[in-house]
Amino acid sequence: MKIYDFLIIGAGSAGCSTAYFLHKDGKNVALVDREGIAGGASGAAGAFLSPLPGQKNLYNSLVNDALDFSLDFYQGLLPRAVDKRGVLRVANDNFDEDKLSQNSIKYDYFDTKQLHSISRNFRDIEGYFYDNAAVIEPIQICNKLTEGCDFYKIDVKKLVFKDGFYMLENIKAKNVILAQGVSTSLVEIPYIKIAPIFGLRIDVKTTTKVPFNIHKSISISTNKQDGTISIGATHERHDSQMMECLTTCDKCSFYVKGDEAQIQTLLKNADELIKLDDLEVIKSYKGARATIKSYFPVVGQAVDYESTLKKHPSIKNGTKIPPESLVYFPNLHVINALGSRGFVFGPYLAKILTQNILRSEPIPQEISTLKLFYKMARKS
Repeated sequence: MKIYDFLIIGAGSAGCSTAYFLHKDGKNVALVDREGIAGGASGAAGAFLSPLPGQKNLYNSLVNDALDFSLDFYQGLLPRAVDKRGVLRVANDNFDEDKLSQNSIKYDYFDTKQLHSISRNFRDIEGYFYDNAAVIEPIQICNKLTEGCDFYKIDVKKLVFKDGFYMLENIKAKNVILAQGVSTSLVEIPYIKIAPIFGLRIDVKTTTKVPFNIHKSISISTNKQDGTISIGATHERHDSQMMECLTTCDKCSFYVKGDEAQIQTLLKNADELIKLDDLEVIKSYKGARATIKSYFPVVGQAVDYESTLKKHPSIKNGTKIPPESLVYFPNLHVINALGSRGFVFGPYLAKILTQNILRSEPIPQEISTLKLFYKMARKS
């Protein structure tokens, strides 16, 4: 039986990034996933890295800080897998002209005439260009992140903790990190309510040169280093109380039909932004991205909800119980709910989590597991 310092369950952006920082710090790391490295939502992601405009607040500050960190990180990690040419954001219902123009991020406004001077294939649109944006190759990145770590393809159904170790088949680990995305959690953490959001991406060939990423209700990438472009969108939010994810979207009965209609909708929306000549669809990808209601990701040690309330019943009445007095699952941490910005958040949050575990550096309150625990406990 092989013994590891850390066992990470889930080999998407969050799990692979966490494995990278732990391994870099000299830790012996194993990853487990039922599909493979980047075999779920992360492998299906368009992997667009873009800033979040708008008046400065906690959420867009988190996104934009993570973007700065992760872009630099990927360019240092694997430059050939990164195409950094910026993004043109076109106003829509969620991001109107005011929100795109009146924000703290530097931009250039391009009217229709300016865009036509860049490419005659642009439709009669206008938009706001942000330089600090890219598209990356998710599977290449995840494989690079996990170099030096062991990988096991296992569909984990249960965690067993015995004599100070977590046991899984022929694996023993002192610590476990749950990076499972939408999959059913292996421990009871009712204060983290994951909702899956379905995303679709297609890779296409075209003779059109797309000068930079374009985003409206969908995202279109620049021509990547293999010559293809990616077109992607987030389509539907599931009710997490009505269904649970037991497999990947390409095998899920919820999505096995309707591929062609979804692809045609993507292509129609793309054509409203730019004309793609000699278009050929190469491959489609599906993935369910994990989010919570607030859209903030969640990082930190897993609190044992029931045991803590049993020990401190007064917490339900608003008594302030300090974090060190809570009951935690032993050596168990969580990194989840990265949503549609998995590759923006991945390295940034993984660095925060590993620094917390190894050096007791604090986790920002807005992304901490503790915030969600206290909120639910006091409501109960």
